[in-house]
Amino acid sequence: MYLLYIAIFSALGGMARYGVSLILPSDTFPLATLVVNLLGCFLLALITQSFAKHTRFSQEMITAMGTGFVGSFTTFSSFSVENIHLLQAGAYTEAFLYIAISLIGGLATAALGYKVSKRWDKRSA
Repeated sequence: MYLLYIAIFSALGGMARYGVSLILPSDTFPLATLVVNLLGCFLLALITQSFAKHTRFSQEMITAMGTGFVGSFTTFSSFSVENIHLLQAGAYTEAFLYIAISLIGGLATAALGYKVSKRWDKRSA
């Protein structure tokens, strides 16, 4: 059953990732990848912190959401390749901004996901 959960959430995450790439064109700056990676940091923190405290979600389901959905939704490989392309095109400022926003923004959105989960926990207590 666990592998089925991962497969279902992986398919949903991949489709969501593709949907974002359709909504946010990335002609000169990889905005779609930046958005999914930042949103993924938020979601992973939220899932692992908040959902784990609720007994209606099994540990298998929580892991499948994190590994399956968030794992297929986010993409470190695209982030790396897109930075290489920016650097090869001489877009050093854009590459630096992309790296900085991804790193700092990823930590910030993960912290935000953690804070949101703490607020949900207080409300449900």
